[in-house]
Amino acid sequence: MAQGKLKGQAFWSVVLQFSRFGGNAVVFLAMARFLTIEQIGAFGMAYAPIRWTQALHKAGISNSVVATIRDKGRETAGTEDGPVFTALFWLSLGLSLLVMAGLGGLALLLAAVQDQEQPIAEMMLAMLAVPLALGLAAVPEGLLQRRLEIRSLALRTVTAQLLAAGLAVGLAFAGYGGWALVGFATLNAVLSSAVSIIMAGWRPLSGPKWHMIRQEMPRAMTIAGRALIAGGTRPLMQFCIGLFLGLEASGAFQIAQRIYQIIDALCLAPIRFLVLPLFARARERNGGALPGDAVLTGLKTAGAVTAPFYLGTIVIAAPALNLIIGPENAARSILPLQILCLMGFNITLVTILTQAATAAGHPGIPLRRAVMALLLTAALGLPALAVSAEAVTLCFVLAAYAALSGYLKSLSRVLGLPVRAMLGAVARPYLAGLLAALPLGAVTMTADLRPAPWAWAPLLLGAAGLYALCLGIFVPQVRNRFLARKG
Repeated sequence: MAQGKLKGQAFWSVVLQFSRFGGNAVVFLAMARFLTIEQIGAFGMAYAPIRWTQALHKAGISNSVVATIRDKGRETAGTEDGPVFTALFWLSLGLSLLVMAGLGGLALLLAAVQDQEQPIAEMMLAMLAVPLALGLAAVPEGLLQRRLEIRSLALRTVTAQLLAAGLAVGLAFAGYGGWALVGFATLNAVLSSAVSIIMAGWRPLSGPKWHMIRQEMPRAMTIAGRALIAGGTRPLMQFCIGLFLGLEASGAFQIAQRIYQIIDALCLAPIRFLVLPLFARARERNGGALPGDAVLTGLKTAGAVTAPFYLGTIVIAAPALNLIIGPENAARSILPLQILCLMGFNITLVTILTQAATAAGHPGIPLRRAVMALLLTAALGLPALAVSAEAVTLCFVLAAYAALSGYLKSLSRVLGLPVRAMLGAVARPYLAGLLAALPLGAVTMTADLRPAPWAWAPLLLGAAGLYALCLGIFVPQVRNRFLARKG
């Protein structure tokens, strides 16, 4: 029974992760066909700082609620009727007000110094409801996670997205352009937050008590700081591309990273959820030390899952984008997307090794890698802003691989695994994926051979069959494990 409950929680956690990260991107792509690339770029630029600061509430406050335990000597401090969650609520609300003031000032500054055809500042001001809603709902959201009401959270997220998508489609057809995306982002956040507050059934015990807020602030700000650093690179890139290279470049990058977000939600979000408890269990069975074989198995499996998605997207980016968002918007977005998908090998390694480092008791190493990647992206990307969005995206990828080098060396000492073994565990499935993608790439890149839309299904099935064959040659352990489970 417990095993069935655990599997159910895992399923709904996967649904929740995809709906949070991939669902928004799917709705965005559906809307992109009805908007110009400049309208998409205006929304992307206006939403980038709001998206970045969400980490203060979604990570800092909600995760602090989940991590709070009952303290000895204060029997009610860590319970739902205790003062800790009330302090976190007022801290969350205070952060919301600070974020709103900062974003409002940024919007007014943009309105004063920029002469844009699209209403970027007005969009940013209209979306100030997002941080307020998230601030009010951060503690209730954390309580629902703490109670493991994963199914309810997933259904809430999907329902809110569907209702917000209905509004966005109506606005798009009515000719409101980029405001359709603003309506979706705002209504989605407000609805999700309102339902979380109602479902949790929690209210603060009292007004703000500063000594309690100061007591809870260090942990919440530490968690939020990690999330801000780890998730800050692409929102900052989005804003800077729009500021320095214009809205067309901003729109192209926004489309590319939304598709990249869908791939991440499909491949890596479920793995992030599943692999940490598996590593923790392996460490327990091994007397407190995380076995290297478990890490290598995780790397091989993750590589086998992600390789066809990232490599396949590089190959079929042009025809797929032309079909989904139309040739006009696709023309500028293809190359940034292909460059972003070069991150597949890197992000696969980072995802598994970050969870391994956390399970092994070394969470500081992933944080140092995130800081290094952010600094290198800034150092390389700032000069590239004088060139093109593609150049900035390439600098992001190069910075990530440069930071990976030091990361692997640090983890090699901690995990007792050679760098070559960790690289090889992911490289083998990616080699299988590359061999499977080459024939499909030859077809899509040769003008005379470009297939009709109806021919894509057999082509993709053929590529999948070739990949399975190559995977069985290069990574037979993964194939044998899959066959054993099927049997």
